[in-house]
Amino acid sequence: MDTNMGDEPLSKLDISLSNETEEMEIDEESTIAPVIIEELDESAISSMDVDLTEFVEAKAIEITNMPQTVMSEVYSEQSDSAVDNATEAEHSNVLLTPDEEDHLTKQFLNGELTFSEYSSRMDPGVDLETTETDSSRNDVENEGIETNITVPCKTLKSQSGGQTHYKRKKRALPPVLQGLMGEANLRFARGDIELAAKICMEIIRQVPSAPEPFHTLAMIYEADQPEKSLQFALIAAHLSPKDADQWVRLANLSLESGDIKQAITCYNKAIQANPKDVTLYEARAELLDQNGDRRAYLKGFLKLIHQLEPDDAENIIKYAKMLAKRYMEENNNEQALEAMENIFSKCPSFITLEEVNIMTEILITLKKFKRCLYILTMYTRIWVKYKNPDEKQDTGVVTKKLGSEKTEESDEFNINEIESCGIPDDVVVDLKAKFLVTLIELSQMKQIEDLLPKFYLHENPDISGDLFLDIAEALMGKKEFEKALRLLDPLVNSNNYSLAAVWLRHAECWVGCKDLEKAIKSYEIVRELSPQHLGARTALAKLYQLKGRYNKAIEVLHQDRESDTLDPLVIYQRTLLLFKVKRYDEYFKSGMLLFSRHCAYIRNKVELNALTRPFAVRQRLESLQLHRLHCGEKIEEENAPSFLDSPELSEKKEFQLLLQMCKLACTLQRYGLLQRICFSALTSKRFEKRIYHIMFLCLLSCIYNNDSYHGYNIVRQLLRDIPKSNSWNLLNIIVQRAEDSRHNRFIMRLLGREDVFSYLNIMHANNCLISGTYKYALHDYISLFKVVPSALLALLIGVTLIQMACQKLSVKKNQLVIQAVAFLKKYSQLRGEDGKQETYYNMGRAFHQVGLLPAAVHFYKLVLEEDPGELVKENPLLLDLKKEAAFNLHLIYLQSDNYLLARMYLENYITV
Repeated sequence: MDTNMGDEPLSKLDISLSNETEEMEIDEESTIAPVIIEELDESAISSMDVDLTEFVEAKAIEITNMPQTVMSEVYSEQSDSAVDNATEAEHSNVLLTPDEEDHLTKQFLNGELTFSEYSSRMDPGVDLETTETDSSRNDVENEGIETNITVPCKTLKSQSGGQTHYKRKKRALPPVLQGLMGEANLRFARGDIELAAKICMEIIRQVPSAPEPFHTLAMIYEADQPEKSLQFALIAAHLSPKDADQWVRLANLSLESGDIKQAITCYNKAIQANPKDVTLYEARAELLDQNGDRRAYLKGFLKLIHQLEPDDAENIIKYAKMLAKRYMEENNNEQALEAMENIFSKCPSFITLEEVNIMTEILITLKKFKRCLYILTMYTRIWVKYKNPDEKQDTGVVTKKLGSEKTEESDEFNINEIESCGIPDDVVVDLKAKFLVTLIELSQMKQIEDLLPKFYLHENPDISGDLFLDIAEALMGKKEFEKALRLLDPLVNSNNYSLAAVWLRHAECWVGCKDLEKAIKSYEIVRELSPQHLGARTALAKLYQLKGRYNKAIEVLHQDRESDTLDPLVIYQRTLLLFKVKRYDEYFKSGMLLFSRHCAYIRNKVELNALTRPFAVRQRLESLQLHRLHCGEKIEEENAPSFLDSPELSEKKEFQLLLQMCKLACTLQRYGLLQRICFSALTSKRFEKRIYHIMFLCLLSCIYNNDSYHGYNIVRQLLRDIPKSNSWNLLNIIVQRAEDSRHNRFIMRLLGREDVFSYLNIMHANNCLISGTYKYALHDYISLFKVVPSALLALLIGVTLIQMACQKLSVKKNQLVIQAVAFLKKYSQLRGEDGKQETYYNMGRAFHQVGLLPAAVHFYKLVLEEDPGELVKENPLLLDLKKEAAFNLHLIYLQSDNYLLARMYLENYITV
């Protein structure tokens, strides 16, 4: 037989359970499942003279009376109680199989898992953070028993329909393997390290949850492989976690190897084993501080003070005060109150004025003023007498346990109207101030009238200025501005507290008293002491506006874009003021500065081409950046100002400002500036929902600025998205001013997609008319007129026929003229009574063009004599044609050398 244990696993070392099965009750009615257990010759192991590597093949024993429900551990009554408590608390966790435990162990030993991950996966039902506060389980468990329940039982359904509980396998070695474990230790002591390691590994294979072989392996590898030794020691400690000293030793070893996180985990385990050892918390806190985990640092001490008993008052007070101060620095006052509650509930006899001061400060911050009043009257010489005789005269509240859950409820401390109260002179000034603040917040103004003068007349503002300010702010909260000024006046005149914050409160009080001149003086001092305080400057500007001093308000709101972080709301207010005082150049600059937060600055007109072709804002910005890169320019603006995030300035207000700027630029005929403003808004993500409105503004700016090239790009996009009559009219305006013929190709591409009659067909015919291809134009006009007759089409047909008649080489001129006159007559009929003046003028122009001057004179005179109609009278500057008709008559009379009549028409109708 091969004696090399490394070549073949000791599969024959299974344990006989004959002794254990004798103690177990056999349920004869349960389903019997035969279990095969291989038997080992125990004498071969117990004898020290026999070579352990020589093994005897075991006999197979069939056990036929083994029930399906098998209890793998035998506990004492005390242990069973601990198990039941654990399983009831965590009944939902799932038991790991031995193969899974073995796999996790190998992953940890191979460095694939950290110890924290290994520990959490091996014991998924145990949370280190929560088990620190669970001291009940530590009290009931028997430390003499080697087994440790870390994962609760797994519940399965039995064949009979009930539930069968399988508890976790034991961590104590069976008797046979205990002897084998002793042999491994003996081999290690004799120096046979290789064989000792193999025996330990075999024991681990059979009972992975036993800590003994891991202890031995840790000692085996300690000299040569300290890192591996530490891994085995950690596993051994995890399997027998009740030894806090062992965890501390492993934490120190982890620190020596530079693994702080692993050391923290070890201290977590040590605290779990001994949750009342203060030194463990301190050591862990130091490591957490080094690791930068401030939250866990504070949470650990908070759990410590919950664990400590009242007889350890010194540590409770020490750590509770430390936690309270730390939490107050972070504005976490709820946690600070929780920490201080431990002092008042566990050791009230050790409370000093320092603890009272901290507690009342927290309660005032949390606006628990009734509770604060109770604390002050209970632990100091401050007294309060109530009108209700049922209440206690010395404290004014019903005595209740401070540590109870209801201490924070507002209805616990029912404060009735106070009849009288007093503050002895020997009470420290901090508590005096807190008592006054509490009375103010409880609206006990009658009592304040007597107590307040004693405070500001006897206390030194240079020493207790912060307390003066606290009381003044409380009075301001109750709108008692005159009383607050009694406290603020000594402060602003003091040497130590004549600060910007104090002057700001002083100014606010004067505003509350409606004395604006004194408020302005105080705000001006705030501005001198703290030039960067935008809130004070904004308030001062509002006061100047109320006084009608707008230029002074504008000066106050000025911000240096190179050195200050700009507030958009302040810029917005300043911009509106500039508009109000008609400082338009500064107004436009201020508005563009405000828009520069989310709009790109257009450097030159060439960049407009990069903005008119793309449609999405992101695409426009990318196109602009590519253009600047192509030109070798910097993408971002140099010395761009930085802005604060101001949610108070809404998108609606900002867009209204944009419209106001566009209207003013148009009114002032600054069309280049108008175009820059509108195209800059095209790059704004803030205005993305108003993109069509902005595109319309851009189109108008192009029309006013005679920029048909970029205007055509804009109107083309509008036509694709909003194909309405107004869009076609805008395209027609652009076409009339265009210096190229790009629109012809665009119209031809769209022509096949449109209906028979549309604005597009008319524009195509107009293009043919303008380009001199009269036959094509005439064909389109007549085709459209047959479908939908209209006055406009009749006029255009007549104009086309007249143009054809005026051609030099045209034949049948008379017929063309007659046909033109017929369509013009049809145009006059379709136009109706409201358009008489227009039809007369167009008829006169037609006859004037073909040289029929008497007919032309007749229609021009009709324009001058006929009633123009209501619509023309309402809009004479836009629609009245009398001046044009008179001018054409003047031309006809000049041609016939009739200068007197020509002069008469000029003087009567055209002279300004």
